[in-house]
Amino acid sequence: MNSHRVAAAATAAIASVLFALTFGFEQMPEGITRGFGAEVFPRLVLGMIVVLAMLLFIGSPSAAALERIPAMVYYTGASLLVFMAAVPLLGMLPAMFFFLLGLGWLWGERRAWVLALSAVALTALIWAVFVRGFGVNLPKGLFG
Repeated sequence: MNSHRVAAAATAAIASVLFALTFGFEQMPEGITRGFGAEVFPRLVLGMIVVLAMLLFIGSPSAAALERIPAMVYYTGASLLVFMAAVPLLGMLPAMFFFLLGLGWLWGERRAWVLALSAVALTALIWAVFVRGFGVNLPKGLFG
């Protein structure tokens, strides 16, 4: 078993234990909470971590360890910094839309319709989860 599979298995195991622990959270009265309860967000994040760890486990059976960190990792990190700087100016939703367009292009997607469709869909999904589901107001920016 290579290092990718070991890391994926360890990550999935830890996230699964933490996911199970969320069932011990105290339930808030319905009159106090807006949208989902406080236990739902950690479950969503931990569930996604388990899914991604499983994909890593099955997706790289013979991958060799990287000798150095690819430049794309640094470019992606820089794009996250630009996104964080854009949120107070543009607001969360427009900044997220442009971030997703740029990140998709940076990672190699060149079909404009795929970039636009995925950026719109992911922005709408995140809006639905946080605004409708959790009742969280997203930052509006200077012009909002």
